[in-house]
Amino acid sequence: MSPQQTFQNRKDTFQNLADNFQKKYNKWAIFRAILFLATIIISYITYQLLGGNYVIPIVIIGISIFLASVSKHLKIKYLRDKNKALSMLNEDEIKRLDNIFTRTETGEQFAETNHFYSSDLDIFGKQSVFKLLNRTHTYTGAGMLAEWLKFPAKKTEILVRQEMIEELSSKIDFRQDLEASAILIEEVSEPTDKLLKWSQSPENEQIKKSIFQYGKFLPYLTIPLIIAWAFDFLPIGYPLLMLVIHGFIGKQIYETVSNALDQTLRLTGALKAYANLSESIVNEQFTHPKLAQLQAELSEASPAIRSLEDILNKLGNRANPIFMFIVGVPTLWDIQYFIKLENWKRQHRENLSKWLLVIAEFEALNSLAGLHFANPDFVKPEILDDSIALKATNLGHPMIRKAKRITNSIAIEGEGKTVIITGSNMSGKSTFQRTVGVNMVLALAGSVVCAEAFACSCVQVFTSMRTQDSLEEDTSSFYAELKRLKTLIEAVSSKQLAVNSYQLPVFYFLDEILKGTNSKDRHDGAKALMLQLHRTSASGFISTHDVELGDEFEKQGFVENYSFSSDVVNGDLVFDYKLRAGVCHSFNASLLMKGIGIEM
Repeated sequence: MSPQQTFQNRKDTFQNLADNFQKKYNKWAIFRAILFLATIIISYITYQLLGGNYVIPIVIIGISIFLASVSKHLKIKYLRDKNKALSMLNEDEIKRLDNIFTRTETGEQFAETNHFYSSDLDIFGKQSVFKLLNRTHTYTGAGMLAEWLKFPAKKTEILVRQEMIEELSSKIDFRQDLEASAILIEEVSEPTDKLLKWSQSPENEQIKKSIFQYGKFLPYLTIPLIIAWAFDFLPIGYPLLMLVIHGFIGKQIYETVSNALDQTLRLTGALKAYANLSESIVNEQFTHPKLAQLQAELSEASPAIRSLEDILNKLGNRANPIFMFIVGVPTLWDIQYFIKLENWKRQHRENLSKWLLVIAEFEALNSLAGLHFANPDFVKPEILDDSIALKATNLGHPMIRKAKRITNSIAIEGEGKTVIITGSNMSGKSTFQRTVGVNMVLALAGSVVCAEAFACSCVQVFTSMRTQDSLEEDTSSFYAELKRLKTLIEAVSSKQLAVNSYQLPVFYFLDEILKGTNSKDRHDGAKALMLQLHRTSASGFISTHDVELGDEFEKQGFVENYSFSSDVVNGDLVFDYKLRAGVCHSFNASLLMKGIGIEM
């Protein structure tokens, strides 16, 4: 069965289940209303016929049945909503196969100015690699997926990710259940930086004072005094005095509690999502050792996170003035639950960040596994030990629909090598470079790639493709390109580039090199740059309209020439977007200009 058929079947199945639960939900809503009215009517008739003594048991039974029906109603609502979410997820997967993205997240908040390649390769944005991959729902998960796309992993980590993705790819029930568990919580995407900052902050010394540690027992005296006053056993003065003492003690800690809640209370919904996610992970069976290890690290996460959520929710009741007057002051609510909050932090502070990262890793892996499942013709890349090597057979761009995707094969091996790509306008030079670059980024993140066969070494991808002028910085597009090339020269001058604490050679993609100057300066500058890069460990691609550059280096051992071209058929330009060996000497600018009405 094709992925599209699988998604369609699942979409229909879950939608049917959601519709059935909606019907049950409506029936239970009617039942609750009838039960409520019946309890009132029966209680009234009983009171009229038998007197008040028989009413109380009927009211108690009615309320008990009503509360049980509420619980049942909420369970049906949850199942309805979850099946709706699962149906929606499969509809999203169907559209994603055609590169139609229904989710709004673009990943642009994780983009970095002047990053090595993310802007040129459309890693983030409205039509981006991030949107193609993203099946995360927590902020931490989205951030981890973005990090994987921005920074290449070590070979050992890439190989482990490939194995984990292979196992997760077939676990579509688990993967979609994981997503649905997150979707049901609106606050799931809230950043957790404040929560983590709170968890890592020093223990609160104020709450350790004797006035609070011993004062928390005062309600055991105050509440009986209030009850005694209510039954006229004591004058009101005694409980009032105790309540004044409660107010004095509570005031000492009020601001401290408020500050703690400012950092944590907004995340109670997100905590519920994290608890659900950790529970889903713990309940699954995994065979890969790393997946099992990650699962084991979450063994205590769900109950602990739910406990924190409960503490914060109860502590948050202080915002209700009626609650604080009736319950908060008599029970010293702030102190009771702030002590519990501090105890939770002391017990779990070292684990919280670890738990969130493990959940984030499962979400990032799920994103790559989702790409693998949805594209069975994509291949697992081979990661080579060579300093610089790339071998690709029938390589295509994953963001181009399969029906329109044109594939090409390419190979480059060794340090100081350059592939020059010449060709006419609109023939596919830029798209080809982005195709190679995007697939290298995917491969170095641990993902499958859009190719029949693909192998590459661990490199730092670097691009200079979309340099633009800047009014704010008073920079022309040509000078912007020079600044970008300067970054490349500085990166390769020490032979290798340090990324994530380990060394990588640079693999560059330079599109329409030095396009902003005259032909002689462009030729001389490009030639000088190529010779300079040849003396480094860097290798890569340069596209240009300067055919003389290709001709001049035709017989140089460190340069290979490839090209794209176009044909004229019945007066129209036709592009086949196929890569050919050699320099292109046919160009189409005059035909394109004639096509828009410029008389040549």
